[in-house]
Amino acid sequence: MRRLLPFLFLSLIFSCSTKKEKVEVVPQNSVGFQFDYSLDTVIMDSGDSMPYLDMNLVSSDYDAAEGLFYNLDPGTARVDVYDIAEQKLIKHIQFDVHGPNGIRKYFPTGIKKIRNGDFIIRDYFEILRMGEDTQLKDSYRLQSHKLEGDDLGESQEVNGMGEIAEDGSYFASYYGYYPSNGRIVGLAKVDLTTKSLQLIPVNFRDQSEKFLIRWEYREGKSTVVPEYKFITLDGRNFIATNSYKNELWYYYAANDSVVHRVYKSSLISNIKRGYFRKQVGSMQEFNLAKKRKFQEVVFGPIIKDPKNKRFYRYSREVQAEPEEGGRYFRFVLSIFDENLNLIHEEKLDLSAFIPGEYFVNKTFVHEGMLYTFLKLENQIAFVRLQPRFENE
Repeated sequence: MRRLLPFLFLSLIFSCSTKKEKVEVVPQNSVGFQFDYSLDTVIMDSGDSMPYLDMNLVSSDYDAAEGLFYNLDPGTARVDVYDIAEQKLIKHIQFDVHGPNGIRKYFPTGIKKIRNGDFIIRDYFEILRMGEDTQLKDSYRLQSHKLEGDDLGESQEVNGMGEIAEDGSYFASYYGYYPSNGRIVGLAKVDLTTKSLQLIPVNFRDQSEKFLIRWEYREGKSTVVPEYKFITLDGRNFIATNSYKNELWYYYAANDSVVHRVYKSSLISNIKRGYFRKQVGSMQEFNLAKKRKFQEVVFGPIIKDPKNKRFYRYSREVQAEPEEGGRYFRFVLSIFDENLNLIHEEKLDLSAFIPGEYFVNKTFVHEGMLYTFLKLENQIAFVRLQPRFENE
């Protein structure tokens, strides 16, 4: 209950409607501790197996209670299980690809090991609950006509790339006009016990359209370079963030309320500038615009450390003048306390490289250390950052 106290005043404001919100501008609130870190690379031993490395491990899951990492190959339905402490593959789990117990309904996009031992397989349009015996136990379609509760508007969808609660009780994501790359209008919560949909309208004041690069390579056919939105779960509550601005929205389940926080960094830009072409007419122009876009500030997802009751986030930005050694990118680690107050920012030294072409690769916290996927040839590896705080 203590971690929710900063939100109690706001929750009274929002208890009448989720459409109302108050913007909080939150400067860094240093608590005066000394911070240091060490950085190294960890390579997992996969034995004779060839690990699945596509999509930067977006379909994988880390289970903090077990200390195990589950890497799903969507094509073969094989899950490789790694012991992070031992740094090695310990077993395979083989699901059926097709048939009554098959996990490939459309295209599997993720796996979650939940507390009772079941697995939740995330598909873009459907969620499957699989037993430890790899047999199908239940399924949930992400269309409102298949769920109780709220109804989606015409042409609206729930984004299937959401997050599953550790106990398997709910799925959280965004909803909006995804088929046309249109506006995102709020947050969606699917209760996996009652099979009901809750829509949480949020005025994101979405600026991502300003940063979208579009190339119509032939009549009626186009490709885009978008910005990204992330979901981080925090018990019954969840956090919405994006890749282009230093902000978050916190959904507080107890009062069905939303808090919007805007942060002010002293080390990095707080919003993308947008100094690149948005409409291009050739592959050359597309690649140049994309390169310039990637040099502007990028915020990664917020990562929870449940053991130490902290949150972390990596960000990066190109600098006008290179630092020593010719490095143009500045990498910053932001640290938030359990109430999501920004308590420290650290400009990482020249040895630090946090992988990810546009936003940070798959990152999780194991025993207080941040592991970020580093793609090496035929190997699963992680850049590992070990934070050290005074008096800990």
